[in-house]
Amino acid sequence: MRICTYNVLGFECLPASEAAQKLGGSSSPERTEYFAGVFQELDSDVLAIQEGGAPAKMMQEIAGRLDMYLATIPSPRYWPGHVLSRYPIVESRTFSHFDPRKDTPPLSRCGGAVRLRLPSNQDMWIVNLHLHPSDVSIRVQEAALVERSLDALGIDADAGDMPVVVLGDFNSTFEEDLHQRLVRKGFVNAVRAVQGELPPTMDTFGVSVKKAIDHVYVSSSLEGALRNAFVVRSSGFRSDGPHKQGEWVHSDHLPVVAELAL
Repeated sequence: MRICTYNVLGFECLPASEAAQKLGGSSSPERTEYFAGVFQELDSDVLAIQEGGAPAKMMQEIAGRLDMYLATIPSPRYWPGHVLSRYPIVESRTFSHFDPRKDTPPLSRCGGAVRLRLPSNQDMWIVNLHLHPSDVSIRVQEAALVERSLDALGIDADAGDMPVVVLGDFNSTFEEDLHQRLVRKGFVNAVRAVQGELPPTMDTFGVSVKKAIDHVYVSSSLEGALRNAFVVRSSGFRSDGPHKQGEWVHSDHLPVVAELAL
């Protein structure tokens, strides 16, 4: 099983102006075709998307082209998430909601869980998160909300129950609160477990700060099945620059992949 997380920058590409000349507007047929090709190249059984700001119809068309199930996690603001899956989706839940009294509620980007039915007839939760990009205090609130939401799902990574993958754009490195809460609950950072380090997931020409902020965590019951985990660095996903006219990359983030023997 190949699981991937990818912040797609609202499907704008980087730089957006270069892509727009060839791909047209935000939901054009050309842009839909382009990102269907990008996702096909990732060849994922499960693909969690953050900052999927395109109209729902575009994601439905992409899912249809890839013959994948689709669940959309609404955003309280402007940044919905999506989960594309080759396995049937039997349930989805949203962790965050619009609050008229708050400009920035916790998980203002997106947070939610999607329950998949695997060929073994076992279920798996995929928890797709996008935390606040700049305010650490909000991310602390979000970490507590995520932990409460995991508890409400009945998720205990150490109990050996239903397998769980928590992934997404955490906008934070390993030392921050959410990571530590997940570790205490028995989750394992897939890339760190395989590689012994966390390579940057924002690492392309035009990005000023290079950090490891996109992550895949697996429950302890999946740790033994973990075969590989890595950051995708191939052409199109990143560039060393300098920028050339008519060229762009798919996003300012890089995808993160975990491969499990299931």
